[in-house]
Amino acid sequence: MSHAPHLLRAPLFAAMPRAAVDGLAARATRRRVKAKQRVGGDRVLFVVLTGRVEILADDVVIRSLVPPAVVGVSVAAGAPASAELWAAEDSEVVSVPADAVAAALKRYPEAAIAAIAHLGGVIGELSAEIAALRVHGLTERIRHRLLHLAAGRREVTITHARLAAEVGGTRANVSRALARLEAEGMLRRQRGRIELD
Repeated sequence: MSHAPHLLRAPLFAAMPRAAVDGLAARATRRRVKAKQRVGGDRVLFVVLTGRVEILADDVVIRSLVPPAVVGVSVAAGAPASAELWAAEDSEVVSVPADAVAAALKRYPEAAIAAIAHLGGVIGELSAEIAALRVHGLTERIRHRLLHLAAGRREVTITHARLAAEVGGTRANVSRALARLEAEGMLRRQRGRIELD
């Protein structure tokens, strides 16, 4: 079975010429990863198909990613790996060797432009997150983060402590903010997960 349809879910690959995607799909591997398991590979680009994964550096969560996120474009472009990828919940990923992606970027200028656009989008998302930390209160940051993590789902598997790390708050303050959001009817708290209404 070709992995091309899985790759094409991600805007990065959807913007590439089909010949490039087919070549990358031939080298791709699909696998399931259990929660709290390292996704693996330092010289690999990953596409998140299901679940949620976290980028960690020095045991600190840098970002949580949901489908159809792509991780590792900068590694494929020659940068050293600066973080690890771990499954925050049971997930499925497709991995593509970084050298195959690098070859596609060299062979197809449209693929290189798609990669630049992708990295620009990541920078834009990170800039928006930094701006939100400066401007919005904790409750609004939590609301925004949960909607992002849900990505069309009704449930997010996350602890209060992990959510606190992602939004820049303490566990106690996050618990109080979640109680306010629950009182507003936005969510229901369960042990280790949050259901969105």
